[in-house]
Amino acid sequence: MSLTQLPPIDFPPFFLVGSVRSGTTVLRLMLGHHPRICRCDEVEYVASAIAGRNDWPDVAEYVRQLPRHHDYRQSGFVPDTSMVFPDMVRDLFVQLRNADGRELVGATVHNDFDELTRIWPNAKFIHLDRDPRDVARSCVAIGWVGNAWAGIGAWLAADDAWQRLAKRLPPEQRLELKFENLTSMTESELARICEFLGVSYDPVMMEIEADSTYRRPNPREARSWRDGASPREVREMEARLGNRLARAGYSPSGLPSLNLSVAHRLALSLEHRFRRMRFSQRRYGTLKWAAFAVLRRLGRSRWLEQPRERLRTAFDTLNQQHMK
Repeated sequence: MSLTQLPPIDFPPFFLVGSVRSGTTVLRLMLGHHPRICRCDEVEYVASAIAGRNDWPDVAEYVRQLPRHHDYRQSGFVPDTSMVFPDMVRDLFVQLRNADGRELVGATVHNDFDELTRIWPNAKFIHLDRDPRDVARSCVAIGWVGNAWAGIGAWLAADDAWQRLAKRLPPEQRLELKFENLTSMTESELARICEFLGVSYDPVMMEIEADSTYRRPNPREARSWRDGASPREVREMEARLGNRLARAGYSPSGLPSLNLSVAHRLALSLEHRFRRMRFSQRRYGTLKWAAFAVLRRLGRSRWLEQPRERLRTAFDTLNQQHMK
């Protein structure tokens, strides 16, 4: 179907949701290879803007703040400030479809995604879950957290959002997947997603290695915590998860349970902060890290935007290099 033949967007988009480091990037790349599905870029800057609010954000102020979001800077989205907020962000998907020339539009969101039904009440949601112990250790490896105990927080926040959202969604608007199944039964899981979205599975969805640095899902990527995590790490992660690990469908390690004292939690929190700081200093260099820390503490003054933007660009470049 050519771009000029595309019908007007009179149906809602779909959203791929789940915790960071749960496999959403690989899955969105595979979805974007389908000949009828647009690329599913990350749009954290939409949900975060309305989280916890009873009103819509001021459009002018929202647009001024947008460049601070990495996913917005990579999107190509041109916001129309003449629109009210809900219409302006809905227009994001019109622009995405016009750019890709494919009729099905979707996006990826990791945080506050339960807020999205306020704008798209009929949207479909694909929830990708992953063993939280693997999520946590992956967050450590990439430098987002300083220890696995802190890394569990990302999974907990996403699980909270999904539990809130799933209660409101009828079955036809939600699909739940496990990363572990995606790695071991990739094509059948992709076929299940396609059926949910109303299209036929296309084998070209597997060809993400042709135009990206990502590889097809590998079963070795699932449950890697068993090989790499120390018994102490596992016990600390499972202590923070409590019964939510089993509720999510994942078996405990079988190690003795750990009751974290206040002092132990404080020590883990301090360890997380220190290791995260040291990781950032090594990655970006002490000078860049210190400069950005100072600018962040000085607040949101407009006269600081230019130096802050130069540092953001430098950090984006370094992050892309490390993600490859």
